[in-house]
Amino acid sequence: MEENKTLMPPKEQALETERDAKAEELESTFSYDGYQVVRKELFAHLRDPAIVIRKDSITFNTACISGLEDVVYVHVMFNSDLKRIVVRGCDENDKDALRWCIAKPDKRKSRKMSCKPFSELVYNEMGWDSDCRYKILGYRINFEGETLYVFDLLVPEIFHESQKRKKGESAPQSEETKPVNTRKGFYPDDIAGTFGVPVEEHLKESEVKQMDGYVSMGILTGTAPGASAD
Repeated sequence: MEENKTLMPPKEQALETERDAKAEELESTFSYDGYQVVRKELFAHLRDPAIVIRKDSITFNTACISGLEDVVYVHVMFNSDLKRIVVRGCDENDKDALRWCIAKPDKRKSRKMSCKPFSELVYNEMGWDSDCRYKILGYRINFEGETLYVFDLLVPEIFHESQKRKKGESAPQSEETKPVNTRKGFYPDDIAGTFGVPVEEHLKESEVKQMDGYVSMGILTGTAPGASAD
């Protein structure tokens, strides 16, 4: 490094020395106190794994399905305390196995999974608006040798669903009755107005230490064998 500096013009050498001194100062005084990890959701994420939850169905996008190579059936688990959904691959004949994609010899693609009872439970649990759909990014993690997706329902991107007009009803004319943009998403105020969470809190939230507290989708909706029905 010193040899390179001697070959620099005096002005550039002075700037390099100044940068080195600043870097040393930052290194000696640095800590994570006061820093927030900026939410991934605040950036463009068209190619990121995600789940879309509607009042009668859920859909995993293609990026999500591609992230679990060769997985056709999954377990969907819900944690009412953490407000998270976890997805892991399983065998077709496993209890509560759900087919989450259309598998063809040359490719796999996403499919709409009709599940009105499950969606209604999630909407009620989260206090969501039934006139909206909710998109949640997935975070792929490894837990006990398995690859999982974790979806934090507390950080949803919200979209208004299109309202179907009754037969013979004319299209709205005024700005007041103009339909909302169903393609433009938005975030709850407590998310949109913040950068993210403190570093220490972020580390804690990123850990899935145990599967206690998660229940399968079949048990939650009462559709699993042996589950009690109301």
